[in-house]
Amino acid sequence: MYKNHGKYTSTLVWSILGLVFGILPALCWGLLLLACFVTGEMETSVIVFSTIFMIMGIVFTVLGIRGLLIISAVSNSNWIFEKDPDGIVGMDTLLNKKHKKKGCAYERRLLCAVEKGYFVRLTYDRTNRIFEMSDRVNTMNEYNTRYIGKNCPNCGAPLKIKKGTSITCDRCGQEVEA
Repeated sequence: MYKNHGKYTSTLVWSILGLVFGILPALCWGLLLLACFVTGEMETSVIVFSTIFMIMGIVFTVLGIRGLLIISAVSNSNWIFEKDPDGIVGMDTLLNKKHKKKGCAYERRLLCAVEKGYFVRLTYDRTNRIFEMSDRVNTMNEYNTRYIGKNCPNCGAPLKIKKGTSITCDRCGQEVEA
């Protein structure tokens, strides 16, 4: 397991609480504010109080959704990390599995998760755009001597191929040799 269960669980709980204490109050106070305008009973204190609580509800809702998106990215990538045999997974591999492009919001959420400690025994090398599982890979030199980074000649998908072997591209089925 590469996800930090403590951080993952606490973020899940806080995100759900943020949604509960965000959506319901924002809706209630928003309806109260609307009722004030419809009935014409616009007391300044009620309007200010309703507006403040509605804004707080919206902020809690946004933070709750953001937390859920981060832990969703952690969960989705964790199973890929666990199944990888050599301990090195490229960012492009993760993005391809989710049908995402470089620089997308999903990539930013993954990088945020790494920076904020949602993963354990895992580092991200920004230069090579790879995740390294410390319990499976020793050094970058070992990676460089065993694997070649190559794009599929047919579809352009990024591939990592063990030197002296060939693989079939996951995207298009083209046979690619190292």
